Amino acid sequence: MKRFARVRLLLAIMALAAAAAAVVACASPYAPVVQPVMDIEEVWAIEDARRESDAPLVTALENHGMPLAYDAYENTFYCAIGMDHEEWPDIHLTAPDAKGVSLVFVDDYTYDWCSDAVMDGYAYQVIAYTDEEFFYTQVVFTGLPLVILSGSEELLPHEDVPVRVALSWDAQTGLVANARAHERGDTTLRMREKHGIKVEFTRTDSGARKTQVDMPFLGRTDEFILIACAMDQLLIRDRLSWDLYNGISQRSEPFGGRETRYVEVFVNDEYEGLYLLMRPFDYEQELGLSGKSAPQTDSLYRLAGRSVFEFDKPLEQDYRGHYYEEHYAPEGAGHCEALQPYLALIAQEDNAAFCEGVMDLLDIDSVIRYALFVQACGMTDNEHNNLYIQAHHGENGLTYFFHPWDLDVSWGRDDDENAEVWYPFELLDRMIELDCGGVVRDRVKAIWQEMREKAFSAENVEALIAHYNHVMGDSGAFYRDAVRWNRSNSYPDGYSTYSYAASRFEMMDRRIEEICSEELRNRYIRVEGYTTFDEGPLSEARQGKTKL
Repeated sequence: MKRFARVRLLLAIMALAAAAAAVVACASPYAPVVQPVMDIEEVWAIEDARRESDAPLVTALENHGMPLAYDAYENTFYCAIGMDHEEWPDIHLTAPDAKGVSLVFVDDYTYDWCSDAVMDGYAYQVIAYTDEEFFYTQVVFTGLPLVILSGSEELLPHEDVPVRVALSWDAQTGLVANARAHERGDTTLRMREKHGIKVEFTRTDSGARKTQVDMPFLGRTDEFILIACAMDQLLIRDRLSWDLYNGISQRSEPFGGRETRYVEVFVNDEYEGLYLLMRPFDYEQELGLSGKSAPQTDSLYRLAGRSVFEFDKPLEQDYRGHYYEEHYAPEGAGHCEALQPYLALIAQEDNAAFCEGVMDLLDIDSVIRYALFVQACGMTDNEHNNLYIQAHHGENGLTYFFHPWDLDVSWGRDDDENAEVWYPFELLDRMIELDCGGVVRDRVKAIWQEMREKAFSAENVEALIAHYNHVMGDSGAFYRDAVRWNRSNSYPDGYSTYSYAASRFEMMDRRIEEICSEELRNRYIRVEGYTTFDEGPLSEARQGKTKL
């Protein structure tokens, strides 16, 4: 009996071995390994015995099973290995589906310092050959993560197409999944060649239904966006703005800060450049941070230019001609219903009634923090544009909160923008001048001091910019993006942004001290029934354009 059992076990082992051999036999020809460098004489012998192919013999490579990005125009593969390697990480390149093809490095990348090879974008030649043909390709090692989108259709503005997305984070980390994607943006779609992209993970390759995946850096999510930074030659303004907002907000609060990462993007075998990857707001999830019932009671409105909005969504217009989109509302809510008290408040001409409404309807700290954030970052496009207004129904009734989005027009984007200018923010300026509830000025001063202590210091900005310069420059990505989009600056230098921030923060210190000083508390004059300063920083900022 024992003998029979041993025979059965032996037969089972032989069967498994045969199966494994069959798998190897079938798989090996389809995934040849890129062999270490061979002597140049052997390479010449390969060339002498074969003709050069008219087309690449290999258009797909993997490193430890993760796809490399491929730029067909340059016939170049890109392999993500991460930053700051003193020694080369383990590289194991294979060519899936390359039946009958052998590959070998012609250049020995290990001869070079890893950090130098990454920073300078060294391209290492690989020869691919069959019994009859050969063809050269090359491999570049990058320090940044790679986002690779592949599909049968080109990406379209605001219209999803199915894609296969591969994210290669470093030498051994990444994922491959089904998704759908489209180009996103407004001004950049109309005025820039480099476009933003939104990607949503899907259950199947048809892209019909969204699903969640565990994504490196972002965690579990069903979508991400790629910010093109197309209006920023330095490619740092969006990231600096979000990093500073991270310093004054918490992820546990609604619409708190966003983590961002630089990545290099490829779409349908074409290099698209350096992007900023970020997880967008999930509106229902963010509202839920205000309370479990908030997604069933709260509304969210987006203030922006008319051209941004989808024409099938409800819009509302205020007395200044600014558009509000009903971005999220509970089922059964009337058209922009929860926005009406806010619109009535900002249009209120009676000062006493205005102050009463401010104290009753606004979350004072939320409005002040948002406005000071916009002011400090020199955001000229985030007062009448690029603003979320949350209408929260809590125990004390309806309360409005302000939240940011789209922070690209910042940090002195245009040459004529001055770091010393206090930009008008009509709602907060009026609240300050009237000192609504006798608390607004004190809160402005306290919140600004807190912002200065937490994130808004010249030293912090300098450190952040130095980090961005290191990541973009020493990864080789900044130069590649400059070549791709014909930028004149080939290496990052954020000194102008640092200088702007240092000057602006000092201006904010002076102006807020003046605005909130005891000396100015009673300096009002009456002008046509409105209250305003007779002189001082707010009056100077208005330049006669705004009446309060």
